[in-house]
Amino acid sequence: MSWEVLDPRYDEEPSYWRDLRARAALRADWAWEVLAAQAWTSRVPLFVSVLRNGPAADGVVFANWAGLPVRRNGFVGTGRGRLVGVLHVRSPGTGSVTGWWANDLPVTDFLRDYTSAMRRELGLGCGGALLRQLTTAEVEAMGRCVSRPTEALGVLRTSAWQSVMEWVQSMKRKRRHNMRQVIRTVDGDEALTVDLVPGATLDPLEIARVLRHNEKKYAGKLSPLPQTTGYLTVLLRQPDVLVGTYRATDTSELEAFISILDHPRWPVTRHWSARPTTRPDRPNLYLDHYRRVVEYAQRTGKEGVVVGRGMPELKESLRADLIPQHAAAIR
Repeated sequence: MSWEVLDPRYDEEPSYWRDLRARAALRADWAWEVLAAQAWTSRVPLFVSVLRNGPAADGVVFANWAGLPVRRNGFVGTGRGRLVGVLHVRSPGTGSVTGWWANDLPVTDFLRDYTSAMRRELGLGCGGALLRQLTTAEVEAMGRCVSRPTEALGVLRTSAWQSVMEWVQSMKRKRRHNMRQVIRTVDGDEALTVDLVPGATLDPLEIARVLRHNEKKYAGKLSPLPQTTGYLTVLLRQPDVLVGTYRATDTSELEAFISILDHPRWPVTRHWSARPTTRPDRPNLYLDHYRRVVEYAQRTGKEGVVVGRGMPELKESLRADLIPQHAAAIR
C-alpha cells in the first residue's frame, strides 16, 4: 500500500474519486470541485491523501496546514513553498464529522501510518498531525499521544420517533410547551413561506448575503474567512445538498435558511443563518429549523441527523444525544 498526496488546487479529480465517495458515503463537501473551490479560497494549503492498494483506494484523509506561513486576511499563495507546522485533520466542510475514511482498517493504525507518510512527504517542517473528532474509544486505542476533550457532538436519532409530534412529546415539559408554541406560530404565520429545496435551485449570492449575518459572530484574528460566493455556488449545486428556506411571503426575500449535507444514514446540518428582523412577532426560526430537519430525516428513513457542536444544553433539551469528542496530537 502507498499514499497518494493530492492538492485540489492543481491536481485533477482522480478517476477513482467518485467511486471512493460513494463507497465511503462522503458528503457533498468532499466533491472534488468543492474541494478545489475551498482550496483556492483558504488561508493555508489543503491536502487530500489517499491510501492506494493497487488500483483501489482503501482510505482517505483531509487536512489543512496549521503553522507557518500565517495569512490573517489573505488566501493561500500559488506556490508549493516550504511549510513549518502540523497537519490539522478535520472534515473539509464541517466540524461535525471526521476528516477521514478507512476501509476496514483499524483507525488508529491508519492515522499513524498517514502521519508518518505525510512527514516523509512534507519533510522536516511537518511536526505531526492534530486529529479532530475522535471518539473516546479511538483516543484510548491511540496509545501514546497528547489529547484533550473538545465540544460534544449533537446527534438527533430521529428513527426513535414515528413523527415530529412524537419527538416533541418526548421532550421535558418546558421545552415541549415551547416547541409546540413555535410550531403553531410558524405554521400560522402568513408572512412566512417555508420550503425545503435542492441547493441548486437557489441563488448563491442570496445565500451568501444571509450567511454573512452569522459569520459576523466570529471575528477573531484567525477566524475562518467568510465563505465566498464561488465556493457556495459549487457546494449548492451538488445533488446531495438541500436547503430549508424561510421567505417573506410578500417579497420572497430570504429571511433564514438551514443547509443540509445529505447522507444515506446521517445527514449533517451545515449552515444556519437568519437575517436580523424588525418584526417583534417573528417566530423563533432557529428552533423551528430542528423541526424541519427531523421531519426530513423521518420522511426519508434516515437513522438520524448530525446537528453539530455548540449549545449543548439546548440540543440536549431537543433530545439530541451528546457524543464526547476529543482532539489528539501525534507524530
